[in-house]
Amino acid sequence: MDSSTPPQGFESIAEFELTAEVAHGFSSDGITLPTAVQRAAIPPILAGRHVVIQSGTGTGKTLAYLLPVLQKLRHSAEARAVCFAPAAELALQTLRVAERYKAQGLNALALVSGGNLRGQQSRLQKSTQLVVGTTGRILEMFEKRKLKGVTTIILDEPEPILTGKHADYLREILSRPEPKVQLILAAATFGVNAERWIAEVMGPDVVRPRVEDDPLRSHIEHLFVRVRDEAQRDRQLGRFIEDNRCRRAIVFVNQPNLVRHLYRFLSESKLQPVTVSPERSKQERKQALLSFGRSEARVLLLTDSAATGLDIPDVPWVIHYELPTSALAYVHRAGRTGRAGRAGQSVVFVNDTERARFERIVAELKLSVSAFPS
Repeated sequence: MDSSTPPQGFESIAEFELTAEVAHGFSSDGITLPTAVQRAAIPPILAGRHVVIQSGTGTGKTLAYLLPVLQKLRHSAEARAVCFAPAAELALQTLRVAERYKAQGLNALALVSGGNLRGQQSRLQKSTQLVVGTTGRILEMFEKRKLKGVTTIILDEPEPILTGKHADYLREILSRPEPKVQLILAAATFGVNAERWIAEVMGPDVVRPRVEDDPLRSHIEHLFVRVRDEAQRDRQLGRFIEDNRCRRAIVFVNQPNLVRHLYRFLSESKLQPVTVSPERSKQERKQALLSFGRSEARVLLLTDSAATGLDIPDVPWVIHYELPTSALAYVHRAGRTGRAGRAGQSVVFVNDTERARFERIVAELKLSVSAFPS
């Protein structure tokens, strides 16, 4: 490299420290360069600013806040960070990422609903510097005065957190004069509640990095398929998967009962579906994701809630069997493809009565959408 060429890696980010643990994490995850959002968000977080990270799914948001937070915790044994997530799966996924990058002596813990309360509480020690969990369980520990000395609070996917029943208590915690808490919010999009909360709680000095790289527009082709006969929608889906040789497709539905119906229909059509619906055991859900990840299964059937927290790389197709309920839901669905620089296709099945609602979603997101070539 020419000596006049500025460094392009993580060493080019001001004040960022590339420790052995971090370097090993990068190697394990195949990371060589920071993404745009990481380059923009890490410096203000290291500087202690309130930061709002808005960037598409798959752009590296998790490491954008975890790397600087872990660095700050490494330098202060008295510091403590708490990361809120709207679902246990997302919390556990975030903790797994943190485990790959944190210093060996830094204690981290998951506090998630559905887990053993007594066991989690017993493992929460004064030396636990990083806590990742679901809103209700974390706030329960605040109420029991088990989470003292918190210096950083992160809200990952804040909209469901801030519209839930615990939002007022969370606001009360953040309004306390001491200790001063650094706030970090991260999401692909922010709804009305989150924007109001940012303005009222984080104040005018909040840092909102501008990231131009938007996979929703740069790496994903947005298409629609007209459903002419509603009674034949499932058969049209099967033909679409077969005709386009979709080897790895996530199919989204709104209604959980449709997961069961499509699972039976696609199985009978030899299209190798799997699902992670709540009625399946934890081991069955794990096996389903492994099968899909290895391309042993062609189709993963999901509702929006079941998809929360799942990290599934290299998905060429996202198919919206039912129209998403909002523009925000569309972003989170479509963002499952077009990740890590790869191209992807987001295909919406829409009938004539749904067309106006579909066009409103497209207009809100300012997307260019074409009819799928027949």
